[in-house]
Amino acid sequence: MFKKLDLWVVCLLGIMGAVGTIAFGNIAIHAFKGGTRTGIVGDAVLTLSTIPEHLRRLSNADFYLRLTPDPHPGSEGFKFSYGSSTRPDAGYLLLSRYDGDDKRSYVEFWDLNTQSMLHRWAPPIDEINALSNLVTNDQDLARDKNLHRYLIRHPAVTQNGDIVIESRTPMTRVDMCNRVIWNNDKMIFHHAVETDREGYFWTSGRIEPASIPGVNRDTFLDDAITRVSPDGELVFQRSVSQILIDNGLKRYVYGRSEPDDDPVHLNDVQPVTETGKYWQEGDLFLSLRSQSLLVLYRPKTNKILWSKEGPWLHQHDVDLLDDHRISVFNNNSLEMTPERVVDGHSNIMVFNFDTGEVTQPWDAALAAQNLRSETEGLHRIRKNGDLFVEEQNYGRILDLSSTGELVWDYVNRAKDGFVYRVGWSTLLEPQEGAGIAKILAARKCP
Repeated sequence: MFKKLDLWVVCLLGIMGAVGTIAFGNIAIHAFKGGTRTGIVGDAVLTLSTIPEHLRRLSNADFYLRLTPDPHPGSEGFKFSYGSSTRPDAGYLLLSRYDGDDKRSYVEFWDLNTQSMLHRWAPPIDEINALSNLVTNDQDLARDKNLHRYLIRHPAVTQNGDIVIESRTPMTRVDMCNRVIWNNDKMIFHHAVETDREGYFWTSGRIEPASIPGVNRDTFLDDAITRVSPDGELVFQRSVSQILIDNGLKRYVYGRSEPDDDPVHLNDVQPVTETGKYWQEGDLFLSLRSQSLLVLYRPKTNKILWSKEGPWLHQHDVDLLDDHRISVFNNNSLEMTPERVVDGHSNIMVFNFDTGEVTQPWDAALAAQNLRSETEGLHRIRKNGDLFVEEQNYGRILDLSSTGELVWDYVNRAKDGFVYRVGWSTLLEPQEGAGIAKILAARKCP
């Protein structure tokens, strides 16, 4: 039935296979970088080469949202170190999480004093996607961001009980009864959503096709500072790469030995709401993950006032503490082959503009908690001295006292036994959340 092949035939077939593989790879790379010399053959090869990526995206719920192996054995839900209704200073938690049993994202409003959930939003994700006319190279909304694959990231809650959501998607405002108020699909919005004194929303957007010269306009991730009004209008947009170029920092855009389509990776736009020693109201702190770089930027003059690269590594979430200090969630992650790893543990760094000193007040406590988040994550240093911190990659949230004791924690474990990701939750001080809690308690939904 089978005919013997001579050794020379086998060797020839092997050589031809190797040459074909190399040629396929080179054509795919040429086409991916925008080359046109290979014509329709290059298009076909590029399409074939992206099949594994499409298959990976289709398995996203298991690959990304469900965490294996178990990162926190034996822990689930909330665990408080204090009794119910004994901590009037505990505040409120706007909890964003993926529910592994319902296979969808929820946003929940928790009273951390009474230890009870006051409200849950369940945004109609598929309806929101159907409203959008967004065309992007990044993804397909119906495939990659449908109800079962959408992790709501850093929702913002308004004083009337609405929430504003996005997740590398259009930005959407949803009321407390899950009705869509507006849907802005002018671009992809991603990462943190911060609110200024006027109630406008600052976040990261993406300009497509890319607006700066000398890059592949289809593949370069041209992250932009964006400001969206309370009624959903895009009122400000500026390319961060162009800002760097305008301010004599083009090395951060073009200065690597190999072309890089993601040299910026803007993950936080923090508006300055009160004038301090080194900044004015209306300035912005920017966190640029790819360069481990923080920037203080003044939009009205298009000037970078200050920048500092490290000692943080691939940081997220910069906050203002007072008129001369900022705090930073330091992922402390290393870009390794084949994947990122945390160098020991993630931590919180405080930078003092008066002295230039960087301190790590909770370093020992976070090491003891084995806090790790290679990407994403956020924090807040509270008025009572506590540290609120989210370990986004491993589905856990912590509140530590000023001396490092665990005040409470939360692990997002589902009834199926698996831990699922959380999505950039927010701690609100009592005075920030009390009015919202009252409105949510009086809600009347159909």
